[in-house]
Formats: sequence, C-alpha cells, structure tokens
Amino acid sequence: AFAWEPVGSKFAIIHGDSPHISVSFYSVKPGASAVLLKKFERKQCNHLFWSPNGQFIVLAGLRTMNGTLEFIDTADFTVMNANDHFMASDVEWDPTGRYVVTGVSWWLHKTDNAYWLWSFQGRILKKCNVDRFCQLLWRPRPASLLSEEKLKEIKKNFKKYSEQFDMKDRLSMTKASKEVMEKRKKMQEDFRALRERKAKEYAANKALRLDLRDGIDTDELDSNLEKP
Repeated sequence: AFAWEPVGSKFAIIHGDSPHISVSFYSVKPGASAVLLKKFERKQCNHLFWSPNGQFIVLAGLRTMNGTLEFIDTADFTVMNANDHFMASDVEWDPTGRYVVTGVSWWLHKTDNAYWLWSFQGRILKKCNVDRFCQLLWRPRPASLLSEEKLKEIKKNFKKYSEQFDMKDRLSMTKASKEVMEKRKKMQEDFRALRERKAKEYAANKALRLDLRDGIDTDELDSNLEKP
C-alpha cells in the first residue's frame, strides 16, 4: 500500500512480507530526493488512512488481519494508541480530521456488523451495533466562504490571530471568575442579612413566648432547672 499525505510533503508505504511487514515514511521536497523520516518494523497492517488535514495517520490491518489499528502522529512519529476492531472492513476519516469511523460491513461479514467512532488520537468514543450494517459515509464539509487569498492570509498570520484569541479567552475567563465571585459574595451577604433579621424577630417575640409558656423562659436549655 502507498498513500500521499493530503496536506503536506510526506508519503507512507507498506512493504515486506508477513510477518516482517514494515511501514516507512518519506519526505519529498521540490528538486530533492525523497528522505526517509521513519521506519516502523513488524507491523500488522495492509492499509494506510491519512487524516484529510495530514499529519495523523491510521495503520490498519483490515479483513484478513482482524482489524488491528494504530494511530500515529507523524509530526514526531508518536504511536498515540494501538487497538483493534475485530473483523473491521472499512476505515473512514471525517472531513474535519477530528474523528475516525471503523466498520464491519455486512457485504463482507454476515455477523458482528457495527461501526465504531474514534477520536483522531485513537480513543474509542462510541460503539454501535447495527444489523446488516453496510457502509458509513461522512457528509462533506461545505465549501469555505473565504477566498483563497483570505485563507492564505489567515494561515500566514495564524500566530498573531492565535495570540489575540488567547487574550480574549483569558479575559472571558477572568470576567466569568469575577462574576462567580460577585454572585457568591452577594449570596453570602443576603444570608447574613436574613439571619440578622430573623434573630431580631426572635428577640422581639420573647414576651409572647413567655406568655405562652406560663412565664417559663425556655430560650436557655437549663433556664427551668432548679439550681442546687
């Protein structure tokens, strides 16, 4: 299997015979030869699935390889997670590159038909068993309303925009924290005011309590006990 990175300058290739299957990653720059970036040896895979945004890739051992899965970040070639979806026949990235779906299609297997939803890091999010499940296709992302020039400008100044949004996030968090503290302070002040008001009402009704209790002061627990 061979697959180009959709966004970037890398490609991956599966080579060798079982059980000595390897996966190699190369970088290609204009006017230069391909450079080997990383080689993974003894891998159980027969398909390569790049994220639509590049960088992340799933090494999958489908059908005859029992659905083994490895989620790799090619920025530093970290294996983020290794798992399996037994008898998986399909792998589909969502258009945003945030999620991956694996499926066991009824077209190939008549049992255990299901699709599983994963994060791009390889964390299982949901398992759905569906009788006679055949295929799952993601809805395409709508075309951007921005022009190519505007998109290039945003990418070029992304760091500047990122700093601005980080500052706004910090201000929002500070504002939210301040609002929470002010709300708690007001609740505490309201409780103290209520407590003081009820204490005054209780003191003002002492004469009525004495009258109802034949002059016995029960405000103190030991007020009606004989002193030795």
